[in-house]
Amino acid sequence: MASRRLRVAVIGAGSAGLCSAHHILSRPLSFEPPVVYEMTGQVGGTWVYIEESGNDFSTHSSMYRDLKTNLPKEIMEFPDFPFDPSLPSFIHHSDVLKYLEEYTDKFSVRPHIKFNTRVVSIYPVFGVQERVSWRVVSSTQEEVVLEKFDAVMVCVGHYSQPYIPDINGIKDFQGQVLHSHFYRYPEVFSSRSVVVLGSGPSGIDIAMELSAHAKRVILSHRGAPIKWTPPENVSVAPPVVGATHDALIFEDGTKIEADTLIFCTGYKYHYPFLFPGTQTGEDTIHGEVVEHEDLLDWGFLEGEDQESPDLGKGHLPPLYKHLIHARYPTLGFIGACKIVVPFPLVHCQAQFFLLVLEGKCPLPSPEKMLSEARKELLNHRNSGLSLKYLHRLGQNQWQYSRWLADTARFEPLAPVLAKLYEVTREFRNLNPVIYRNHNFKVLNREDYEMKM
Repeated sequence: MASRRLRVAVIGAGSAGLCSAHHILSRPLSFEPPVVYEMTGQVGGTWVYIEESGNDFSTHSSMYRDLKTNLPKEIMEFPDFPFDPSLPSFIHHSDVLKYLEEYTDKFSVRPHIKFNTRVVSIYPVFGVQERVSWRVVSSTQEEVVLEKFDAVMVCVGHYSQPYIPDINGIKDFQGQVLHSHFYRYPEVFSSRSVVVLGSGPSGIDIAMELSAHAKRVILSHRGAPIKWTPPENVSVAPPVVGATHDALIFEDGTKIEADTLIFCTGYKYHYPFLFPGTQTGEDTIHGEVVEHEDLLDWGFLEGEDQESPDLGKGHLPPLYKHLIHARYPTLGFIGACKIVVPFPLVHCQAQFFLLVLEGKCPLPSPEKMLSEARKELLNHRNSGLSLKYLHRLGQNQWQYSRWLADTARFEPLAPVLAKLYEVTREFRNLNPVIYRNHNFKVLNREDYEMKM
């Protein structure tokens, strides 16, 4: 452990940022109270519902009005803070936001949050590589501030920057085109012919909502045929590959007239305060001249031509275990993994990262971590998968969280979470219209029961 208390910046006051701040505050002998930067005026991140989204890409939240969780609250909760047991298993998004508000106050995080404060840039301070510290430049309406930290936890999520695939002729299409990021409620699509591209949780949810209002809904997706019977006015089609002024063209050559296309195609990572490439220089802030090198080298190894992060592909800089920057281990990305149960996972990631900072969980050398990250990227590329899926865990999340706990020696997640996750996935695949009618009760770390 360091001889002095470490100062840590937390970027974002959504679930990952709140959890990180809570765990920092729980270690007062090792850490000073955190500084949590939040660009909006409240906690909750993506769980904050914004009624009028327009088509402004600065809109942060992707929440739609009637969304209910696609996971039961029994596995969503932080292990040290349960949901209200009187709630059903599948809850409205407003209940999740209330939960995060209560979590914030229970663990006294709120006094440490700088609301309406945007992080403009972060950059490392020269020093021994493993001990690099950080300058964080933030701005409000009134001022620009530079602060110094021993470490940074990036907790900004990945549901704010839509990923929109290229579709031949889409600029000629005269109908409405939007991403699910901007979808809020189905009534505005009454009597329309709507194509929903993507059959992930959001795509299926939105198609089901639209079915009660739209004239016709076409669920367009790539992959195995669906196993459930959709509503009468919902049909299934292959992916959209082209467009004319009044129709969409599908992969099998079918051409269907439509007046709306909704992309449910996921999101890219978007961290505008991180700058790829090497760029040295000086900043002058409040009269202080600061020499810096913007994240020095985002690449893997000297002389290798690797893609930088955030160039439209949706992947991140070289991360060790989807969490720690392999070159600069005092920079952590909490909650960057996809297709996971987020609250329990960030609970594990935050503890792992802080134990590393405390010196209680030694890491391999940066060279070894870089080598592992490079191997993972190359294997992913060779598999033919898109780079935007590099940090997609799915069912591997349980083995991953167990590795974090075992390596850093903290209590692992209860095995019952994986069991509930799997049974929920099966129910959703069988019938995504009614699976939320199920209710569960956790009996102990291993077992659960279904409630009527």
